[in-house]
Amino acid sequence: MPGPESGGAEADEPKSPAAEGPKPQAAGPNLNRLARGGALNLVGAAVAGVQGLALVFLVAHLYSQRIAGTFFAATSLFIILQAVSGLGTDAGLLRWLPRHLALGDRAAARRTVPVALVPVAATALLAGLVLALTAPWTAGHIGADDPHQAVGMVRVLALFLPLAGAHDALLAATRGHGSMRPTVLVDKILRQTLQVAGVVVAALLTDDAVWLALAWAAPYLPCLAVAGLWYLKISRRSRAGAPVAAVDEPASGWRPLAGDFWRFTAPRAFAQICQTAFQRADIVLVAALSSPREAAIYTAATRFIVISQLVTQAVQNVMQPAVSRLMALADRAGAQRVFAVCASWNLALAWPVHLSIAVGAPVYVGSFGPGYRGTGEVVTVILAMAMLVATATGARDVMLLMAGRSGLSLVNQSAALGVNLVLNVLLIPPFGIAGAAMARAAGLLVRTLLALVQVRRILGMTPASAGLFWAGGSALVSFAAVPLAVRLAAGSGEAALAAGLVPGALLYLALLWVGRERLSLTAFASLLPGRRGRTAPAGATASPATDPTPARSIHAHGN
Repeated sequence: MPGPESGGAEADEPKSPAAEGPKPQAAGPNLNRLARGGALNLVGAAVAGVQGLALVFLVAHLYSQRIAGTFFAATSLFIILQAVSGLGTDAGLLRWLPRHLALGDRAAARRTVPVALVPVAATALLAGLVLALTAPWTAGHIGADDPHQAVGMVRVLALFLPLAGAHDALLAATRGHGSMRPTVLVDKILRQTLQVAGVVVAALLTDDAVWLALAWAAPYLPCLAVAGLWYLKISRRSRAGAPVAAVDEPASGWRPLAGDFWRFTAPRAFAQICQTAFQRADIVLVAALSSPREAAIYTAATRFIVISQLVTQAVQNVMQPAVSRLMALADRAGAQRVFAVCASWNLALAWPVHLSIAVGAPVYVGSFGPGYRGTGEVVTVILAMAMLVATATGARDVMLLMAGRSGLSLVNQSAALGVNLVLNVLLIPPFGIAGAAMARAAGLLVRTLLALVQVRRILGMTPASAGLFWAGGSALVSFAAVPLAVRLAAGSGEAALAAGLVPGALLYLALLWVGRERLSLTAFASLLPGRRGRTAPAGATASPATDPTPARSIHAHGN
């Protein structure tokens, strides 16, 4: 069978009679359902974003810059290895589980989870063992100022790496079944709440940095237990509702099921590694090529990006299974609609963050302490501008993945990582953390533009819409023009920033209300009491299922 890169979505379809047996369900979820799932994810993203900033703020204020920088570098290395151990199974589960369920093959959906989970657990265990054995060498590079405490931190993190890998895979499986609540409640809220509380307790009890690492990593244990129990509940409920044939006589054996899954997921494994390394490697390189103190400043100055990433993930978490299902049912028009609408929602949520941070960079960076200002402000502005481009172009990578083009995703992530690493090595020695910011911005633009061109040329899809342009223009006026005018008149202090952002936010809400039809925001009316069963007007928020355009297969618009 040809790989997923050879010819569109059909290249890696599961070859099972399920496609001919149980009749597929009607075309995909409408925008009201996406709005409900997206609203839940946004609540989780808001909580996670606030607690992520709180974690960095607390570590920056409760510990020295030397310990904080070593901690940020060590946890960044942990997250990179966590991505390596994940083997790209999050994307694999989010593509295959909805497809199996849409085609009525619940037995294949049930078997797909251990196909993903067992290799993840084994790889994470091996990675943890290697990290523990190489802890002295690793600590010598990321914590040169205090290698003894750095060794302890690295070994503690290595112990919890297998738990983190299994935790992520199980939550991805629940999302593949269409349930967003476990990810929001367990990963976004419970884990991060426990981490913030643990850091505070550790700082009150001792100044030993090893306890700081333990406080950050230990929450993965209870969260893994909750995620496992939640997945079992969802899986049993799904099995109980399945036809007898789908439960007792699985159409797909283990070998073809695993072959289809890993043919798609293997390129994604490397792409996931590249993506996480792209997000975290610069912190490790700053610690190694400059100093842990500079790594602490760089981490604080770039932490706002996590808020945008959480917002993007909140939209993508509901978008991925919806697009996968629409692709499986050959509803190309519905997939295009979901892509464009979610792009406008993502921009409407992310641009206010980046524009506000860019305008108020001195206030934002100064909140971490006087030692974080100066170059940290330059880093913040550079990356805020780059993020405006990245968040304006929609979930391009999701569209490639859900169409079976995991190889192209790997090419894009590899190119971005290569640009980032090379420029980091070249620019950090002469320019410090400003050079690291320029390197990340360049890699981000490479990845964004490559995927945008590929989605347009291969799938014939685009994130552009009237809603996207309305949201972008509204954000520029409200969070750039208004605050900058106030700043020019009243200075750059906290009071002047608030005086610009408060009226800007009110103006933005008014503009979103005026453009609610363009942005398909009327879909969120289903969140109101008594409105859940109603659908939005066809002209603005029609569901993919009611699109008048005839459904056409994806491969007809491929290569």
